[in-house]
Amino acid sequence: MVKTVTLIVFGVIIAAATLLDSGHMAQACSFILWNTNGRAALAARTMDLYVDEKPRLVYLPRGIARRGVAGPNAATWTSKYASAVLTAFDTAASDGMNEAGLSAHLLYLHGTEYEPADHRPGVSNRQWVQFVLDNFATVADAVEALKQVRIVSEQAFGREWPLHLALADASGDGAVIEFVKGRAVIHHGKDVTVMTNEPTLDEQLANLKRYKMFGGDLSMPGDIDPMSRFVRAASYLKTLPQPSDASEGVGRLAGILRSVAVPFGAVDTSGGGSVDSWPTRWGTVANLTDKIYYIMPVNSPNVFWVDFSKLSPTSKEILAVPAYDAGLSGEVSAQLKPFSSVQTPFPPSP
Repeated sequence: MVKTVTLIVFGVIIAAATLLDSGHMAQACSFILWNTNGRAALAARTMDLYVDEKPRLVYLPRGIARRGVAGPNAATWTSKYASAVLTAFDTAASDGMNEAGLSAHLLYLHGTEYEPADHRPGVSNRQWVQFVLDNFATVADAVEALKQVRIVSEQAFGREWPLHLALADASGDGAVIEFVKGRAVIHHGKDVTVMTNEPTLDEQLANLKRYKMFGGDLSMPGDIDPMSRFVRAASYLKTLPQPSDASEGVGRLAGILRSVAVPFGAVDTSGGGSVDSWPTRWGTVANLTDKIYYIMPVNSPNVFWVDFSKLSPTSKEILAVPAYDAGLSGEVSAQLKPFSSVQTPFPPSP
């Protein structure tokens, strides 16, 4: 039987409203791809958010029917690949990977201007991650297919929300997709390895050249501004030693992730445009080669993960577990419960 699910409201959208009301730009999240370690392609990110979005780890099997937007000219599809995602407010994926070893990571980008309406079928920016994970095995395939749909900014709480997307796959390929002045800007290749928030990736890369490890004369910054986090992540990634195996690689990449995390109570002293400090609530590392998805919540010293080889992609049930369960540790596939049992079923398609 085909399952039908629509993901409606992304937690970052909810969280951003208050700060935008006050006139501040938002800052949140960092992404890192380590594709040169010789053991596994590893993609990591932090989620920095000023409100608890009550994330769940959700396993979504194949065969889920979706509609990209409410109303006419919507993209429609049935998921080809199973995926494990972290949700926000039980309603959408902000991060995840699929059974083919493709990962997708949604981050905030102040100043995003989405493409104007045209003939292409629409996919909500709130379903961007799931559209990719449901349909594609590689970054190249996802990037090409995304040219054939239009990412639609749907309002939530009376507002539009600026987002950009990072992708990675088991071959070590990477991409960042941004919308700048009404057009899609795609950075694609194995050299696309770091993303934070504002400004755009072009500006981040230009700024990086001012620092010692990239041809400039400035020392590595230590503050929590997104430009500083970008420099720090890129610098540490450049000198990260080769691991003895994939598990050690996950640990070493997690060390960089912690270096760009924002502690609770931190104050941004950089003087940059992002004046608000959103604490890091969780991080993830996706082992795209071995199909293992690691979650690192900051409310617990534990790390837990799901190994795709222990889950059935043809299951008829959506499975979930609260990501902030402090008792979670190690491989938790057996601890996932039917999504309906947690009394927060995904809403039906329009």
